[in-house]
Order: sequence, then structure tokens, then C-alpha cells
Amino acid sequence: MGVAMNKLQVFAPAELGKKNLLFSVCEIRIDMSWISLLKGKKRWERLEINQLDVNVSVETLREIVASVMENPSKLAVVERPADQDELPHSDPEGQPADQKTEETPLVQSDIPAKERGLSVTSIPVESFEGEIIVSNAKVRIFSERVADFSVALNQIEGEIPLWGSAREGEISCGEITITEEIAEVGLKIPVVWGDRSLAVMEHSLKAFGLDFELSAAVKLSAGFPVGLQISLPDQQVDLSSVFREQESPLSVSNLNSKNRLQGYLLAPSTFRGSSVTRFGNVVIDDPRDEGEIRFNRGTASFIATAAGVVAKDVRAIGEEDAILMNGFATAAGEASATLRVVSSPERAQSHSKRVRMASGNLLMDFEPLITPDRAFRDIRIEARDGTLMMDLGEDRSWVPFFDAAEEVLGRQNTNLPKLP
Repeated sequence: MGVAMNKLQVFAPAELGKKNLLFSVCEIRIDMSWISLLKGKKRWERLEINQLDVNVSVETLREIVASVMENPSKLAVVERPADQDELPHSDPEGQPADQKTEETPLVQSDIPAKERGLSVTSIPVESFEGEIIVSNAKVRIFSERVADFSVALNQIEGEIPLWGSAREGEISCGEITITEEIAEVGLKIPVVWGDRSLAVMEHSLKAFGLDFELSAAVKLSAGFPVGLQISLPDQQVDLSSVFREQESPLSVSNLNSKNRLQGYLLAPSTFRGSSVTRFGNVVIDDPRDEGEIRFNRGTASFIATAAGVVAKDVRAIGEEDAILMNGFATAAGEASATLRVVSSPERAQSHSKRVRMASGNLLMDFEPLITPDRAFRDIRIEARDGTLMMDLGEDRSWVPFFDAAEEVLGRQNTNLPKLP
């Protein structure tokens, strides 16, 4: 009395000129509610998804997003996408001071269709109940350009309730790996169905030595509004689980962060997100010369939309050194940033000497700042021909970013995952 589908495969859009397999499913089984179908409600009693395998590159995802942004007519899934102003605030830094204390909901409560411009279909609470069963699923995100970068979620299982009265379910992940070297096992996240929404309610978990608080919700209404918030409460950072075979070169006494993403699943151009992180008393040890760099305080603020990411303000301030940065990266692959390093004359001379000793092709000469006790150097970073470059060469010539960073930091000390 149901439907079964075997070996479903979904490939990248043909217009991208690729034949990349985005994901595959070994088996899908649906136990339909035929009475609901006759009533036009399209309900199922049980949907089973077995062996979902997502294996997609960051570059392919970026091209898909860029294609969607260039062809908005393909998103005719609602009468019109909601205006950005109709979504809840996603930038805590940009809100007035008297509004920061009041949290906006992750997804909007229902607003009459006349006011929102969306065709909202009422879904009343009913006795009929359904569920989604996910078994033996895995997701892997990797980079075609940076071989060392990958994030994988393995052994994903889930029992997700839908429709009917309020009920609880659970999603679990057997293992999360980053670059196949850093791993976390045994994560479980409870989910709750109620008020036509599927939600995770301020769930606390610990992963990679950090304490997290996770909240998420998706609402069954026009466009499927969805919200996600990942927060790090104020804490001391312990990275011993990341640097397993060596002592951590980084210590952070205080760290807190709030990261939000909101939009409509069926209108990707509406997605907006923000990230605000603050930290204090950071010490970076250098095994090469047994020195250290200290920062008393710092902050990092980002804004994200479907078009790209903007680094509004990234800074780390110390008595001897300070780092300030802003920049942007687009879904189309463009990127640009300016990194300013401000140091005391003694530290500036030390930094310049280290860069010169790392490679004869690199040069980092500082210039005097307004005050005589500080010198600075601005480093430009840009994406050129698909490669991240920076002007750290002789006479500010452009050199590959990652190669130069490895030369300066020392290859033996750069075991952290690279970013594409």
C-alpha cells in the first residue's frame, strides 16, 4: 500500500557544464495515507530514506548558488519571495541598543497573506501523524582546489515526527570528521514537532572541545521559513581534542559567539545570516622560536547573504601587536580583503626578519604609524584566477596565499585544515 524507489541519483544542473553527482539514495519507501491524498493533503504515514549519500564540493555549491542568483525566475515556488525586511533581524551588531536584549524568533509566526504577499495555506492540527526515518546516511563537503579540506558527517540516523499532535524525535550522527584527522563521535540532537513546526530547542552539546547551544526550526507554511542559531556560551577553550599528538599552540581564556541563519527554503535568495564572536586573553605559542603572541581582546563580525559574505570587522588587540581586517567573498568566486598588522618597533622588526628568513621571495617591511611607538603593514588579499593571492612578495608583488603562509608559519606547524 505504498511506493518504493531504488537507486535515485541527482546530478549538478546541466548549465554548469558538469556531470558531478550531488547525492544518491539507495532506497526510498513511502507508506502513503490514501485518505489524506483524496482530501488533497498529500500526507504519508512513514517515509523511509535508506543510505543517503551526499558528496559535493564547495566549488559546485558556489556555482549552483551563483546560477540561482543570476536566474531568479527559476525560483517561482511562491507568489513572490519575501522581502529581506520581512525576515527577522539576523545582525545583532546592527540592531539598536534597546532591541539587542530581545531575541527575534528563528522563524516568523504566521502573518496574514495580504500583509506578507505570500500564499499561505492553513494547516490545522489534526489527529493524523506521520514520520520520516533516515538510516545509514552520510554527508561529505570537500574542495576541488584544496585537497586537505573536507568535512564529513557519517552514520546519520533519524526519527522525525510530522503532523498531528506535539511529539519528540531524534537525529544522531555517529562521527564528524574534518580533514580526516579531527573527529568527534556520538552526537545526538532531539527534535520536537508542534505548532506546525519542527524545532530543536536550545540543545546543549559538546564537540571539538567546545560547548555549543543549538536552536533550529522549519515551519510548514508557504516557502518553508527556516532558522538556525548556533551559540557558544562564554567559555575557556580547550583544543586538546584537536591537537591530539602535540600540545596546543593556542589558548583562549574567554570565548563567546552567536551565529544565525534565516530564510525561505524555497527561495534561497532570501537567506541572511550573521556571526558575532568575541574573545579575550589569547596566547599563540610559536614552537620555532619558543616565542608567543598575546592579544587581550578581539572580535569578529560577519554578514552573509546568498550573494556572499562580508567581514565587517575582525580585530585582535594586544599590548605589542594588533590585527585588523575587513573584506568580502562572493558566491561567484570574487574575494578581497585588507589585513593591517600594527606592532611595536621591536615586534615589527622581528616580524619582518621572520618573513625574510622564511623565503627570499617574501618581504614584509613596516611603515611608521602616527605615533612613534607603533609601525604598521597593510596586506592585500584577493582571489585571482581562482587562486587566493596576497601582496607579500618583493615590491608588493602577488604570491599564493597558502604557500606563503606555510613558508612563514612553518610547514611542520600548519596541521590545521585549510579552507578552499
